[in-house]
Amino acid sequence: MTEDRSWLDASAQLKSQLDTTKAILLDFNGTLSDDEELLASVVRDISANELGVAISRDRYFRDFAGFTEARMFGEIAKESDNAGIDTDYLLRQFNSAYMERNHDAATISEDARTFVERANSFGKRVAVVTAASREIVAPTIDQAGLGSFIDHIVALEDVIHSKPDPSCYLLALERIGVDASDALAFEDSSTGIRAARDAGLLTVGVRGSLNDDKLAQLTDFVIDELNPLLLS
Repeated sequence: MTEDRSWLDASAQLKSQLDTTKAILLDFNGTLSDDEELLASVVRDISANELGVAISRDRYFRDFAGFTEARMFGEIAKESDNAGIDTDYLLRQFNSAYMERNHDAATISEDARTFVERANSFGKRVAVVTAASREIVAPTIDQAGLGSFIDHIVALEDVIHSKPDPSCYLLALERIGVDASDALAFEDSSTGIRAARDAGLLTVGVRGSLNDDKLAQLTDFVIDELNPLLLS
């Protein structure tokens, strides 16, 4: 009963925070898009086929979840006999494989879509702040029918330094014209949470690649997924 009461109290506090916040900033991979398993599969395949390095699922989630693809492949290439391979080529392979496997945007759940639509209907600014390439993020959002409900996308190409650097969140706040004190960031990785917190944002951890103990150390609230019932 104590755990249930604690969860209800935390949920009520988050709902209260959402009622008054002016903007919601959403990470993409693992947060708006429930695609971490897809990402792990694509990275493992490219690592094996192009670099000759076997990466287990557990290692992906332990060592690479939340990193940019360029950083991941750069680290994996150090273990490869093909270390001189063009990183841009690997990124093109990654983007192509991701879109092929997620061609219908199935990784964005109905609840996540409704969450974004409801936030927009309540007059909240909504931005996606991601370390992923716009090449995969924008089409996936459009395919999910969310393009008109999201005010801005800040992607890998928009900043010099990606997460955990806070510049992506600072740029998003600037573009939507909202102070950090009036916004909430939703993230599923330690790198993303660090970026949001260093930008002055209150954070909501989405369960996925991080366990509850880790999330509790990093973030203000923890949820299972984007749930439209949090917005009332």
